[in-house]
Amino acid sequence: MFRKLLAEYGVEFSGAVPFSVCRVFDGDLITRRGVSVSEIKSAILFLVPYYFDDKTVGNISVYARAHDYHIFFEKLYEDIVPKLQEAYGARFWGFADKSAIGEVHAASCAGLGLIGDSGLIINEKYGSFVFIGELLSDASPEVFGCDKEAEYAPSFCCHCGECKKACPMKEGLGCLSAVTQKKGELTDGERELMLRYGSAWGCDICAAVCPYTKNAVAAGNVTPIDFFRNDRIPFLTSDALNAMDKETFRTRAFSWRGRKTIMRNLEIFGK
Repeated sequence: MFRKLLAEYGVEFSGAVPFSVCRVFDGDLITRRGVSVSEIKSAILFLVPYYFDDKTVGNISVYARAHDYHIFFEKLYEDIVPKLQEAYGARFWGFADKSAIGEVHAASCAGLGLIGDSGLIINEKYGSFVFIGELLSDASPEVFGCDKEAEYAPSFCCHCGECKKACPMKEGLGCLSAVTQKKGELTDGERELMLRYGSAWGCDICAAVCPYTKNAVAAGNVTPIDFFRNDRIPFLTSDALNAMDKETFRTRAFSWRGRKTIMRNLEIFGK
């Protein structure tokens, strides 16, 4: 039933695992919802594709070109959690991004994709251009079709090495996306990296060079979800940013670090 309900919102890939399979990294995120970690019995994992074929060369990461994905998940959970609770006679708690569990590991165990050397989930249809969502529940995993005898082990990519070779930061030096989200002053080297790779916010390089993701893009597999297709900003400018009032700015994924951070980045490009 959960697969059918998620499909109504454009979610094609979903699966369930016993909660014992999940790696719990921050149990406080669960207890803050008024439930103990020991009460959770199951996890439903699902993928939300966000890639859309922008014709304009962008200067911000693909995930941030539409409205903030947190808004999508908040509305999704608002709609489906009551329906799931009624259907299964159990409690559900939705998470995305700020998660108590290792999302990539759990999603792979649920059969939704491979774990790439980049650390991203790689889906057969959408590559790595997906968000991971999860619904934790106190319902028995068997009600979601889980096999209690199954091992639920993760699967891994072919280790071709393309993502590591293409990474601007190379091994052990962090991530360019993190550089663009860093508050305060940037070093000359950090500014030079942003200019060299044309990134004012985020970085898609490791995902874009992955053979699986390249095949997905070449096949024309774009998101079917209108939320990620509409009102997109592939190329952000200082003028466009200044024209946003507070409420409009807050609807964008790059707003979480504050207006000063993204404006600083745009000024590096003279935009």
